[in-house]
Amino acid sequence: MRVRCLLVLFALPAFATVLASNALAATALDDAAMRQRVAPAIVLVIVEEGFGSGFMLTAQGHVATNHHVVANAERVIVRQGERTAPARVVWSSPRLDLAVLQLRGRGLPGIRPLPLAVSPPAPLLDVVAVGFPGAANAVTAAAAPSYNEGNVGRVVEGTWGLGRLRIVQHSADINPGNSGGPLIDVCGRVIGVNTGFAGVSVSTGPGGPRIEAPSGVFWASFIGELAAALDSLDVPYTAAGGVCEAGPAAAPGTNWFGIALVAAALAVVALLFAFASFRRNVAVAAVRVRDGISRRVVPAARPESVESGAARTRSIRIGRGRGVDVALPAKRVSRLHAELEVAPATDPNAPRYVLRDCNSTNGTRVFRHGRWERIHRETVQPTDRVQFADFETTVAELLRLASGHPSGTGGSAARHTAGDRLAGPVQRNPGTGEVMQRPERER
Repeated sequence: MRVRCLLVLFALPAFATVLASNALAATALDDAAMRQRVAPAIVLVIVEEGFGSGFMLTAQGHVATNHHVVANAERVIVRQGERTAPARVVWSSPRLDLAVLQLRGRGLPGIRPLPLAVSPPAPLLDVVAVGFPGAANAVTAAAAPSYNEGNVGRVVEGTWGLGRLRIVQHSADINPGNSGGPLIDVCGRVIGVNTGFAGVSVSTGPGGPRIEAPSGVFWASFIGELAAALDSLDVPYTAAGGVCEAGPAAAPGTNWFGIALVAAALAVVALLFAFASFRRNVAVAAVRVRDGISRRVVPAARPESVESGAARTRSIRIGRGRGVDVALPAKRVSRLHAELEVAPATDPNAPRYVLRDCNSTNGTRVFRHGRWERIHRETVQPTDRVQFADFETTVAELLRLASGHPSGTGGSAARHTAGDRLAGPVQRNPGTGEVMQRPERER
C-alpha cells in the first residue's frame, strides 16, 4: 500500500505539470469556436434610462458591467438570448467605471462564465470587442451580440476623472451600447471591460488635461482592476495566466472538464493512501495547521517586544478576536488578521513599520501605484492606506489606536475598535466608506 501511495504521489505532480503547461500555452480559437465559447456568457443589461452590455463572471449569477450603465438604476434586467432575469447591484466603483451584478431568483440556467486574463496584454495582441452597440435603437435585434476585431495599442495609467487605473487602448470598434461588454483576446479570455468610444475624453490624472480620443482609438478598463475588487468581495472567478499564442484551435473532442475530474479523483485517492499509511504524521500536522489558522484560533497572549540594548521592537495585533490590540468591526476580518511590527530604524525619529498578514482568509492589501496589492509582509509608511478584508484604514490610524498600549500584549485592556475618524492626511468618505486624500485646505 505504501509503494502504491508513493507511486500515485509521484505521478500527480507530473500530471499537474502537463495540465499547467497546457493552460499556460493558451491557443487562439477560430471564429466558430470563439462564438461558441463567448456567446453564452454575453448579456444585455437593461435599465430605466437605456441599455448596456455585460458578461458572466460566475455560474452563481455574477455579472460584470460598467458603473455608468447601472448608476442610480432602480430596476435592472439582464437578458441572455431570449431569456431575462432581474438583477441587483452588489458592488459599483465610479473610479474604475466597473460594477458587479447578482442575478435574482432562478437566474439564467446553463450560463457559462468567461476566464479573466489577469496579466496585462502585450501591444498588437488581436482582440475582439463583444456587446450590443446601438441596443437603445434596435432592442428587438439585440438577441445576439456583435463582434468587432482589432488589436491592443498599449496599456496606460489614466483616469475616467475620479482616480487612476490601468486602461487598455485598442482599435476594436465600440459604440454606445457596448459599454460594460468584454474585450476578449483570440484565446477567449477577457482582458478588459469596454468603457469609452471615439470622442470620449480620458484624463492622464486628477486635474490633468482631458484628451479627446480620435476616431479609431477606443478604451477599456483593464480586467486586473476588476479581479482585485472580486478578491475583496470574495466573488470566485477563473483567472487565466500565460500568453495567448496563435495556432490551431483546441480539438472539439477534448474534455477538459473530464480531465479536471480525473485529476481531482487522483488527488483524493492519494490523500486517502497517505492518511492510511502515515496517519500519525498527518494527525500531528493537522494539529499544527489547526493551531496556526488565525481565523479559528487566536494565539494566547504573549510578549511581542524583543529588546536588544537600546532597540525595542513591538507588534500590534489586528483582527476581530479576543487578545488583539486593535479590533476591526468587519465580519470578513479574521480573528487574528495581521500584525504591524514597529521597529526603530537607524534614525530614532524614523521608525520602520512592517505589515504582516497572519494567514488571513480574505487577505491584507496596501494601496500602491494606484491600485490595491495583496501582501504577505511589506514595509509601510504611516500615510499608507491599508485594507483588511473589506475594512479600509491607514497605518497612522492603527498606530493611534494602539498608542495607549505600547507593550502590545493584547487582552481586553488593549482592545480598541477602529472607528470612522482617521489620522494623517486622509479622510473617510461618509457615503462610501472609502479612504481618500484629504484636501490641502483641510490638512
